[in-house]
Amino acid sequence: MRKPLLLALLATVLAAVLRAQSFDASQWTQGVATIDSLWRFHPGDNAAWASPSFDDSSWPLLATGQRWGSQGYPDLSGYAWYRLRLKLPATTQPLAIDIGHINSAAEIYADGRLLGENGIMRPRPDWSEQNDDNAFPLPLACNGRWVEIAVRVWKSPVASSYSSGGFGKHPAVGSLPLLQASRRMAFAESAASLLSPAIVHLLTLVLGCFSLGLFLLNRRSTEYAWGALWAIGSAALFVLVAVVELRQGSVTFAVGDQELLQQPFYLAQNLFLWGFLRARRGWLFFGTIVLNAIGACSLDLALRGYFSLPDGQSILTVAYTLVFVLVITRVLLSLRAGSRDARLLLLPIILQGIGVCVDGIRQAIFWAGHSQARDSFNLWSNGVVAVSWNDLFDALNLAAIAMALILRFTHSAREEKRLATEVASARAVQEQLVPAALPQFDCFRISAVYLPATEVGGDFYQVFPQGDRSALIVVGDVSGKGLKAAMTGALILGALRSLAQESLSPSQMLSRLNAQLATSSDGGFVTCLVARIAGDGTVKLANAGHLAPYCNGEEVSTPSRLPLGITRDADYVEITLRLNPGDTLTFLSDGIVEARNARGGLFGFDRTREISGKSAEEIAQAAQQFGQEDDITVLTLHCAPAEVLHA
Repeated sequence: MRKPLLLALLATVLAAVLRAQSFDASQWTQGVATIDSLWRFHPGDNAAWASPSFDDSSWPLLATGQRWGSQGYPDLSGYAWYRLRLKLPATTQPLAIDIGHINSAAEIYADGRLLGENGIMRPRPDWSEQNDDNAFPLPLACNGRWVEIAVRVWKSPVASSYSSGGFGKHPAVGSLPLLQASRRMAFAESAASLLSPAIVHLLTLVLGCFSLGLFLLNRRSTEYAWGALWAIGSAALFVLVAVVELRQGSVTFAVGDQELLQQPFYLAQNLFLWGFLRARRGWLFFGTIVLNAIGACSLDLALRGYFSLPDGQSILTVAYTLVFVLVITRVLLSLRAGSRDARLLLLPIILQGIGVCVDGIRQAIFWAGHSQARDSFNLWSNGVVAVSWNDLFDALNLAAIAMALILRFTHSAREEKRLATEVASARAVQEQLVPAALPQFDCFRISAVYLPATEVGGDFYQVFPQGDRSALIVVGDVSGKGLKAAMTGALILGALRSLAQESLSPSQMLSRLNAQLATSSDGGFVTCLVARIAGDGTVKLANAGHLAPYCNGEEVSTPSRLPLGITRDADYVEITLRLNPGDTLTFLSDGIVEARNARGGLFGFDRTREISGKSAEEIAQAAQQFGQEDDITVLTLHCAPAEVLHA
């Protein structure tokens, strides 16, 4: 009696063991069946273990609904194999098997034939992104018979800090179209999970295009170019990473190398911010660059196994938090200096910093294995689409930057309109500072050329006929440019027209002009030279800080006194010289001698003296072609008998 009972018990145990390493799915002729049976398991790697003839009876049994770390292999990493005998339904429809997400990558074999891999196993295993649902087609010849399923698993040692290897859920077998539909649904959910950050990066791209447009309108504002590089580059990198993730690319790239690839755009972002706030690039700026690099390198090195993931993530979190501390400090300093843009950017940047810090802490806790929640802290989620707090903070920051750009653009447009009005007014005044036509004289011929360096220059000249057939010539240069210089010139012109009627000597005219300018100017000054040329060739000159004239190619030695408008006590000395028939007297502004070529060389006094005997047009053209930097004024007086001049 005892012997039959022992035999029955032994048969029951053997049957259980046999059932434990096999699964009969033949009764499921349609749909999908969950394989909840135990699988044979063995650490290590051997190509022979994929063979259907291999004897795995000595291997222990493991469940597939949980990782191998909770089934007696807590510290196992590297390779391991699962094996199971599977009876397929006798159907003509294509079948497939779904092994789910296996940490870290896996290959699946049917009767020694490779069906495919989940993750990256070749040419070497990598820690890879995987879909939770997959569909590996089974050969039609296997339908209706027993098939030996073997799964070769590779577990990354890097991920040991937060998870062990093996199956994360029970595999499933069944209809290929159904499993493919399930995989497509999982792919769609993965894509939908990127919707919220995709919207944020779309806004970033729009901001980048707007910033690029501002730069093209104003090439001198290089901060707009840096803003465009940051925004457009970040959006392009997001698209690249999203494509890699959705195509089951390497997580090491998508998480670790992504931070390294982001570094040039972080640099561009900081260059944009510092330029936008018109801040000096001091230790705060370079500190953000160094800390960004330290954080990115720490995570990438941890993902490559040089040190633990929790440590790498912790270093990254601390580094990025300190980056925001430095950036917020910079914004506060600009706010203290009265920057209106800093007021708009302060709160969004603070919120961004808080979000980065909190998210980094959550990631570090996950990598350490103390939490199963790796995703960002969500503001809202429907199970598929989620909006994180960081997405909201990023959107607020983009809105603040866009508002600041719009306000600055509006202000710049108003300022340009004001400047255009000012320039138009200054040009109208400037037209009065140089005569449209020069008067004619019997005993000499006068010609003049005026070439302003900007839209409104500071040079002026006037020629006043006198009652005794003499000519009063005034040449000068107002300090500064624009409307202010033009208004000062207008003041001088009004005074000159009045003084020209009083038959004053050149030195007296300069003294009277100086007295008026010294009381009415607001810090500017005027260089001026006054010459009275009589019909017999007698010339009387007085100089107030202006370039001396040239006579027949030689500089006329004139005592140069202080420019007009500096002090009321200035006195001016005049000299007398005699022009003979055929002589030429040339008056110049400093725009001639200060012309500078591309190599930085000055036109200088020697070249000026060499060409001083030429016509006004030739002198002005020579200086302009050399490299004009300031206003160019040339006035020449050619003395000759009347019968020669009017021949």
